Amino acid sequence: MSTANTQSFDFNGLEQGKDKNLTLQFIVNQVEKGSGKSVFELKKYYSEDALFFIALRYVTTTKKALCTALNIPIEGGCRYKRSFEKNGTLVQSIDEVVCPFTKHFAHEISTNPQEFERLLKTKSRQLNLFE
Repeated sequence: MSTANTQSFDFNGLEQGKDKNLTLQFIVNQVEKGSGKSVFELKKYYSEDALFFIALRYVTTTKKALCTALNIPIEGGCRYKRSFEKNGTLVQSIDEVVCPFTKHFAHEISTNPQEFERLLKTKSRQLNLFE
């Protein structure tokens, strides 16, 4: 009986790891599809901050998920995010979402101007309109 519980626990752990890997692969695929270059090629020709910026043109996600998918140190991602926010080329969502990687609440970020309006709308304001 305890063996079944252990197997179930291990299986669930594997599933969670599989979900994380799928999430990271999805991010990489979106960046490669959008840019027309592999992440390896992008890293070869662009600095880390430029790669961070370029990737966020093609995928809107959390900083942790993006940094993990592209193997960018999270500390670097924090600096890049702040720098791009200051010059108005990156927007952070008003509302928090469940991070596809950590499963914790976090803000989405994007450098795609077509995403800015959506990210800056708060769901709570939309809900207040209906109350």
